[in-house]
Parts: sequence; structure tokens; C-alpha cells
Amino acid sequence: MAKTIFSTLQSHGHQVEKVNIEESTRAPVLFPYKLILIGSPVEGGLGGRFPANLDAFIGRCTGFEGKKSAVFVLPKAFGTGKAMKRIMHRLEQKGSIVIDFRAIKNNPEAQAFAEKLGKKEK
Repeated sequence: MAKTIFSTLQSHGHQVEKVNIEESTRAPVLFPYKLILIGSPVEGGLGGRFPANLDAFIGRCTGFEGKKSAVFVLPKAFGTGKAMKRIMHRLEQKGSIVIDFRAIKNNPEAQAFAEKLGKKEK
């Protein structure tokens, strides 16, 4: 889904930089970016958790203050809304302003989300 979102944003003229937290050795400084997009699978059963390494990564990042962000999750049958709310709350704790969020099941939904985000940033 992330690849579809990024390629859609790029095709609409937006500059995009992808950071894979599993491959990143240090957390980025986010000051130069207009929008921060966070994507995650939903973990757990009814608890609606997101990966601990994503939470730790967000905690290490600097520059969220006043920065617009958007969140997407890959849903499960239960806990999707809770997981999304927890990610958004974590971003807001860091000072970010969450402007949009979605549970995305397939590539057409990912493309539609990216197109909507792209229009917000023009």
C-alpha cells in the first residue's frame, strides 16, 4: 500500500522520501517536510495495537512540532480503529497535527487516499 501511495503522490508532482523503520539506523529530523505519512499494520486481537518498533521510532524522531501528518493502517477484523487512534495520539503527543487517516485494504483505496492528501498539500 505504501508503494501505491508514494507513487501516486510522486505522479502528482510531490517530492516523496520513504523511510523504512526496519532498515533505518537513525531517526530522521522532520523539520524540512510539509507532511509526514505514517503507515502500519494493525497488531493484536481486540486490543488494536501497532508495532512497538514504530512507537519507538516515532519517539526518536525530531521535528514533529506543528508538522502536518496523516496515518494509514492495514486493517484487521477487530482493533483497526483503536490502533489508528493510538498512532494518531502518539503523533499528537509529539506535537504533530493529524490532518487525515484511513484504514486501507487495497491499492485503489491507497491511490484514492494519496490523491486526497496530494490535493490538501497543493
